[in-house]
Amino acid sequence: MKLLFDYGHGGNDPGASYKGRKEADDVLRLGRAVAKRLRQAGVTVDETRAADTTLGLGPRVKRDKASRYDYFVSFHRNAHQPEKAHGAEVFTYPTASAKAKDLAVQLQNVLVRVGFADRGVKTANYYVLRNTRSPAVLIEAGFIDNSEDNRLFDEKFEAMVDGLAGCFVDLKVACGKI
Repeated sequence: MKLLFDYGHGGNDPGASYKGRKEADDVLRLGRAVAKRLRQAGVTVDETRAADTTLGLGPRVKRDKASRYDYFVSFHRNAHQPEKAHGAEVFTYPTASAKAKDLAVQLQNVLVRVGFADRGVKTANYYVLRNTRSPAVLIEAGFIDNSEDNRLFDEKFEAMVDGLAGCFVDLKVACGKI
């Protein structure tokens, strides 16, 4: 299996932020931890960025098109109004393949099992979902502007990493046992 992990934002674009916490930092930490776990299991994981660097949407998609990947996975944290919204959701493109939709359901189930409210699997016309060649999903691992979601993100971090990695280690069984 060959995956391309995309850690949203970075560098000059911190993404959403709340009380000094930046989306770009959280998703880099989460995605890199999942990638490490997968590499230990023998899965090939490439990354659109490996540090806090600026990278536009075009280069992210170009990286996907430069090779053949089984999946493109974009990691994000959501934001709305401080303390007003909470939960996790996973997005696919409206005309996504069954492969992408199935993965989105499995990833969402992991996030719910670690304790995030279930906002469901949704579709969106996001640039990286629309323009990648690989089956693509975009994870919103809780709301960065919600204290409870941040607590879950921190306290259940290892369980979240294990579960998300488990989705790729064996896509034929239920995602990571949490």
